[in-house]
Amino acid sequence: MIARLDRYLIRSFLGMFAGLTVLAMALLLLERLIRITELVSGSGSALLSGSLLIANLIPHYLNLALPGAFLISMILTIDRLSRSGEIVALMAAGVSLYRIVRPFMLVALVLAAASLLISGILQPLSRYSYREIVYNLQHQSVLSVFQEQKFVQYNNRIIWTDSVQASSRRLGQTFILETEPDGTRTVLTGRTGLLQEPRSGEWEIILQEGAGAAYRDGDPPEEYDRIEFAELIWPVIPDAGQYRERGNDERELFLSELLSPSSAASGEGIEPAVAASAFHDRTSRAALLLVMPLIAVLLGLNLGRIARSSGVILGILILLGVQKVLEFTLVQANEGIIPPWAGFWPIVLLVALAALALFQRLSEGSLLAGRRRIARQGTDYASALAGKQAT
Repeated sequence: MIARLDRYLIRSFLGMFAGLTVLAMALLLLERLIRITELVSGSGSALLSGSLLIANLIPHYLNLALPGAFLISMILTIDRLSRSGEIVALMAAGVSLYRIVRPFMLVALVLAAASLLISGILQPLSRYSYREIVYNLQHQSVLSVFQEQKFVQYNNRIIWTDSVQASSRRLGQTFILETEPDGTRTVLTGRTGLLQEPRSGEWEIILQEGAGAAYRDGDPPEEYDRIEFAELIWPVIPDAGQYRERGNDERELFLSELLSPSSAASGEGIEPAVAASAFHDRTSRAALLLVMPLIAVLLGLNLGRIARSSGVILGILILLGVQKVLEFTLVQANEGIIPPWAGFWPIVLLVALAALALFQRLSEGSLLAGRRRIARQGTDYASALAGKQAT
């Protein structure tokens, strides 16, 4: 059963944590809204498709927002409790910092389990679902590919058209740039164009009165294969067929599948080192959540009456620094330069030992003005409260 003190401390930061999480997710989602708008603009059910795309992005951005929102909300909560004198009173009454941080450690344990659930199951499923929706939109809606006066990338093609008549499927002046796997590039322009569907699910564009060229990077202009035509049929959207099975890369695999990527539906082409690196990356990030309450107390404890912002700024810098180090080691582990476990767990262990050592010094009073001074301040505060109640 959770003690009354634990419930009070959890309530003190829970509202701020929820608000910061929602705010961070909203800011992160803004970067995708333009892309989603372009994808669904030619769809017959734009609202439904856009809602599904946003819903499938939530697990990804939630996992990104959790660490920062958790750390900042704890720092601000500890700072507020310190400035109000509540932590001083608790310590004067014999409540140690270890006891004060206990409810935050319980919350960190729950969030670590939630992070594993999100990154290990929900995020791979939502990523695959997002890609499937994008694939269907691109292959089933011709208007999502041909947008007036916009450069649109579709697979290995970049397409631009001056105008689109939805009823007659007639295009205005049209430009196409296609890059082949061997590096050959083909540029085609036509004064007019016409979209047609010779077979169900297959689309092609008929360019009229146009010209173009085929070349490789580095070829001099005199070696270009020049093309001139009165009419040219160019396949644009092949038959979509059924979308591939899940497991195209390590980000679509569950945690259990990362240990054996060949057990996934289509994960045979994933390198074992890449899969192992992704496994250690996800689990180590969840483990770091368990250390954050100690860091928050170190940065947020303030026995004065003046609010400080340095703790929040330092916490953000620490979080960003650890994030960049983990990203760097992930690249190194993917390339086989270091063993997958060595790129993550030593960092987690170093951060945990440093936070625990500093927290122990703080709890013993060596990082403050001394334990006696803390107790004296707590006694004076309690006496002042008693005096106010007597008057």
